[in-house]
Amino acid sequence: GGDPRSTYYEIIQKITLAIGKRQTERRLDRTRRLYANIFNHLPDPTFVINNTGVIIGWNTAMEHLTGIPAQEMMGKGDYAYSEILYGEKRPFLIDLVRDPGLRVEDEYQILTCDDRSFTAEKKIVRDGKTFSIWVKVSPLLGEQRKIVGAIASIRDITKRKEAEERVRQACEYSRCLIQSHIDPLVTTDNDGIITDTNAAMERLVGFPQSALIGTSFFHLFCDEEKAREGYLKVLSGECQRDLPLVISTAEGRSVKVILFGTPYRDSGGNVRGIFIELHDFLTLPATQDAAGKPFAILDASSP
Repeated sequence: GGDPRSTYYEIIQKITLAIGKRQTERRLDRTRRLYANIFNHLPDPTFVINNTGVIIGWNTAMEHLTGIPAQEMMGKGDYAYSEILYGEKRPFLIDLVRDPGLRVEDEYQILTCDDRSFTAEKKIVRDGKTFSIWVKVSPLLGEQRKIVGAIASIRDITKRKEAEERVRQACEYSRCLIQSHIDPLVTTDNDGIITDTNAAMERLVGFPQSALIGTSFFHLFCDEEKAREGYLKVLSGECQRDLPLVISTAEGRSVKVILFGTPYRDSGGNVRGIFIELHDFLTLPATQDAAGKPFAILDASSP
């Protein structure tokens, strides 16, 4: 045999390498299990494909969304994920990450697009029901940041979209009510800046809505301070009724009006602005009896 010491050191080196390799494998195994746990506990349904379109990841939330366990989906290609989501095999948004030249026929509302990463919204039909989904797809990067696949996360935003639609309809309904009202109506924010008007208000002052919105409500009146005083009372929570004012129109006419103001509040009860209704003094019924006294005071105080 050879030198016993050389043989001994060789054995020690092999044992050390074996131990190091085993420790490395254990660390890798722990890291894999950690990432697997993180992936499976993501709140959004998420799946991963490699560069050939084969499914290599299908998390727990994805199982709950589709009703299909991961073991049945892992290793499947040929747009199997698209068939599950859309009912037919065809390129999906995730496929644009690995092949930007693919033709994706689905209609997505692209929200963001950055270096092959996309976020989008889309409606899908499953089991006869229409759902709104939010989708985010990103490249899966390997060594030297080379794209080795793609990741897609899906979120059901149906309830949010339905709530947004109800709000939109409510706003449209309110807008129609304001526009169809026979009397001039104005809404302002807490600083007295006009946020909306109706057609009757445009006819009264002679300015189009586009010229009124974003301007000071007080600038419409000959006595801005008197208008501001009444406005501040409403802003404090009071309802202002029968406040006589004089509007200066686009044509330079002075029109006597009666102002009715009430605060409008948010769901927390906080005043967010003022709702104002103006009545042309000359069009009010029983003008002299109902409004003559307030304007008699206004006239007496005029120079």
